[in-house]
Amino acid sequence: MPQDLPGPVPATRDRCDDVRPSRLAVRIVSGLLAPVALILTVGGGQLVLLGGSPYYLVAGLLIIAAAILLWRGDRRGAGIYGAMLAVTLVWALWETGGDLWALAPRLIGPAAVGLLLLLPPVRRGYGAPPIHGGWFIGGGVLIVLLFTSGAWLSQPVATDNAAAWPAAAPASGWRQWGNGAGGDRFATATQITPANVARLEPAWSFETGAKPRPGGAGALAFEATPIKIGNRLFLCSPHNVIFALDATTGGQLWRFDPQTMDMGHAFANCRGVAYHAFSDPAAPCGERIYSATIDARLIAIDARTGARCRDFGRDGEVSLTDGIGNYSSVLYYVTSTPVVSGNVVVTGSYGLDGQKMDQPSGVVRGYDLASGKSVWAFDPADPERGTPQARYAPGTPNMWSVASSDEKLGLIYLPFGVATPDFFGGRRSPGAERFSNAIVAVDNRTGRPRWTFQTVHHDLWDYDVASQPVLTDIRVGNRMVPALVSISKTGQSFILDRATGQPLSPVVEKPVPQGAALGDWTAPTQPFSVKMPVFGAPPLTEATMWGLTPIDQLWCRIAFRKLRYDGVFTPPRQDWSIQYPGSAGGVNWGSVSIDRQRRIMIVNSTNMPTLNRLISAQEVRALGLAPMGTPGQTPSLERFRLGVPQTGAPYGAQNHMFLSPLGVPCIQPPFGTLSAVDLDSRTLLWSRPIGMADSMGPVGIPSHLPFTIGLPTLGGSITTASGLTFIASTPDQRLRAIETATGRLLWQTRLPASANATPMTYVGKDGRQYLVIAAGGSAALASNARNVLVAYALPQVSRR
Repeated sequence: MPQDLPGPVPATRDRCDDVRPSRLAVRIVSGLLAPVALILTVGGGQLVLLGGSPYYLVAGLLIIAAAILLWRGDRRGAGIYGAMLAVTLVWALWETGGDLWALAPRLIGPAAVGLLLLLPPVRRGYGAPPIHGGWFIGGGVLIVLLFTSGAWLSQPVATDNAAAWPAAAPASGWRQWGNGAGGDRFATATQITPANVARLEPAWSFETGAKPRPGGAGALAFEATPIKIGNRLFLCSPHNVIFALDATTGGQLWRFDPQTMDMGHAFANCRGVAYHAFSDPAAPCGERIYSATIDARLIAIDARTGARCRDFGRDGEVSLTDGIGNYSSVLYYVTSTPVVSGNVVVTGSYGLDGQKMDQPSGVVRGYDLASGKSVWAFDPADPERGTPQARYAPGTPNMWSVASSDEKLGLIYLPFGVATPDFFGGRRSPGAERFSNAIVAVDNRTGRPRWTFQTVHHDLWDYDVASQPVLTDIRVGNRMVPALVSISKTGQSFILDRATGQPLSPVVEKPVPQGAALGDWTAPTQPFSVKMPVFGAPPLTEATMWGLTPIDQLWCRIAFRKLRYDGVFTPPRQDWSIQYPGSAGGVNWGSVSIDRQRRIMIVNSTNMPTLNRLISAQEVRALGLAPMGTPGQTPSLERFRLGVPQTGAPYGAQNHMFLSPLGVPCIQPPFGTLSAVDLDSRTLLWSRPIGMADSMGPVGIPSHLPFTIGLPTLGGSITTASGLTFIASTPDQRLRAIETATGRLLWQTRLPASANATPMTYVGKDGRQYLVIAAGGSAALASNARNVLVAYALPQVSRR
């Protein structure tokens, strides 16, 4: 045979050259499948033994079979993997109801591996013919379209081309922290409307310059909501430095620094200041700003000059430690705004959670507006006395949030937290049992109680009444009744008669889980507001466990089956249990806002469980836990993550977020929602996730995904007469405008830092409506970003 004639040898060599890399490709995929299959099989078997879903075991076994066959180059392996994908799709749709975020960890990972099996080299490796390239192009286009449509749905709704600069509006103010004395956070300003809100742009900004001090609070919380009087804004920095600004330019008018001491504090915070004008506002200190500080002082400042009002207390200030006893300053201070009611300015106190049984008294006191003299004291240990005392009993519940006032009824409404220690109640006093987690209406002249309504009995979960009580009118039959709305960390909202404290919407005592730790007890029932929507607490099931992948979702499902969870009010013991809502809520200090005209209540809530367990005194010592203020105890987030000592109780406590090994929540989104309630019908109008996914991701790495997922919320909302709701409150550094009636997102903007504050709005003397928000990062994350007050307004366009 001639040497130059074609023969079989070259063809055979080419085929071998082609088969070897293809065989390698399919074995690489098979190698990737093997550990996944092992984890799913072992973990799935464990889940089945715990009474959980058999899916993961079945999927693991199918993937094992697929991996073995693919390793051998047997195309049946791809068929088995395809069958597993089909089973997964049917199971995922059945278990989730089609919720996209719930489907994501169930489908994306397995589908991605399935795509690897379609690659031409891999298909050749297990003897399958190649797929036409058009399928890959079409699939890529479909993925891009799905991604784009999802991102588009997370963007604001387009508005019309209304005039950017409407007619000048009459000046308006924001005189109290919640705008009105009743805290409904409703503004009558209408210049910014749903039609033109998308045109909002930065008008000015102001930086407080607040930074952590050596040895001082490691975490600063810029959560202030300014007040507006005339054309002046008044606000405070985390260190209680008070600023007066021009409301139209943001220019500083004056600055008062009280030189607060925050040595050894866990965090520094000031949410706002109070204002009062006397009969002659032009007189020296005829207008006053009142501020309560992180080193337990009540200070009065001349609103016009920023100078101390020397006739108030001693040299312009009153010590709030009088009658409290000898306690470390880190255990007794003030974070929320004082409240003016009648002829007194009223303040409570903050007590660092979980430190000791005999923490400082939670007494709430009213001080004369002019002299600073203590007029009355509501002491939970001696509530009927009213008059100030030389010493107040420790260990009583405190009011760390903001009170509300009804001048017509002469009442001030005090929202109390739980008595210490937060997670053990076996040794609480009768006064602590009576007033913990209660709204207490007291006479603003005498401090004596008129009525009390308790939102949680014998609290073991740190379910403080964190939200300011909101005063509004509620329709009962054919008449409007002056009412109070209190919303709690449990997500329950209670509507009470403002004068009597009696429920205007039914409240039913329902049995709750029992079985407290040794030496403690549980309340047999808890109050439920049965005709009002509940926020932040849909029941947990194994199917609602989440994660980024099937593997960490399986981990969360196993953890859920191992943890003790009997529903809301699961009592803490010495084993790990799930608390849901977590101790942050539900609804926290941001409270609710109410559109007076549309009779709509806006609620932002958090849907995040925590893991709790009590630890013995021996474990407390082994962890080195002791009350803050004890020599050698340096406050930090790391210390709190170790646990709290609850000194004087038989147990300390540990609390953690319920997270997967990748650091993402173990429950499916949303983790935060914004909702609207029709107050006349008591029905839910709409509920939407709030917060973008781009700021969260595995092991703390932002995902940059432009989708709405729903993030935890801290801070509150405001509503306007034009039909808008404004809110920040999520950790994604955004301020949003929502249409109050429908929940449509109309506008959003990126802030210099995340904003845990409640915004405010007003019309300046220039006729422009301004929207103002404090952006300063998160104290919980100790981000200590710039403390920036940012104002937005519609473009100022010439009308010539």
